[in-house]
Amino acid sequence: MTRTSRKSAFTLIELLVVIAIIAILAAILFPVFAQAREKARQTSCLSNMKQVGLGMLMYVQDYDENYPRADYWLPTGTISPINPQATGGFALRINHYKWQAWVIPYIKNSQVFQCPSRTRDKAAWDVNGEYKGDGYAMNLAISGRPFIGGENPSFIGGTLAGIQAPADTMVFMELPNQVGFSYITSSSTVYPAALRESWAAYLMPTGVPVKATAPHSDGFTLAYADGHAKYINVRGFLNLCPTAAQYTMPACTFRTPAGSGAGFNVCPGSPANPTWTGSWPLWALFVTP
Repeated sequence: MTRTSRKSAFTLIELLVVIAIIAILAAILFPVFAQAREKARQTSCLSNMKQVGLGMLMYVQDYDENYPRADYWLPTGTISPINPQATGGFALRINHYKWQAWVIPYIKNSQVFQCPSRTRDKAAWDVNGEYKGDGYAMNLAISGRPFIGGENPSFIGGTLAGIQAPADTMVFMELPNQVGFSYITSSSTVYPAALRESWAAYLMPTGVPVKATAPHSDGFTLAYADGHAKYINVRGFLNLCPTAAQYTMPACTFRTPAGSGAGFNVCPGSPANPTWTGSWPLWALFVTP
């Protein structure tokens, strides 16, 4: 008597069940993996910001506690200290679009100026050697704003000594633009564009944080005048900004979409210096004793 063997196989229903289970597991696990990857990028970004903050602090200590704020054209034929392959009109220029040139001798690594969660403007990098779209911005209200032939001085003097609370005052902010948003009065003095309403419109135009400006779990990284860095979420950041009732400066129109265009954002002047109530250490705004 001959026996015939039959190989067992999945039925169609069993295959569909297995596929459904895999799909459910994928739907559950993929967001977890994505969050883990973003958390790793956030950690890397925070480490970068820490190095940038320490690099600037070392620069300041070497230059009598003065922040860099000059606008220099480098001599003809000089290789760009940021991107040696860049040959555009701004490639051989050091100003706050190139504040990295002042810090890089203390860091020795150009990669720390790039946030891994952001996308670089390749054209700006290739032509002018600018970290645009993927880097960190210097707070010009602390340093002063440069321009050819002179400068707009900072309201605190542009020195570390002018900052009353270095551990609480922001020097660098993670932004698509290369420089921090500044506000200039008619007397040419730079005050911070700290108005909460302006920042809320930029960071949360629809009431929800925008990934272009807050890529790390609805937040971003900051570096402080004492050299340390930390993560902050959008709402926590807004709580550290004075409202229009607390700070008499015009509202700023920040570039939209984030990082578009070049140059400074539109912050109108004023016939008088702004005044404020209370102390806002993040912006170096303190009530005079």
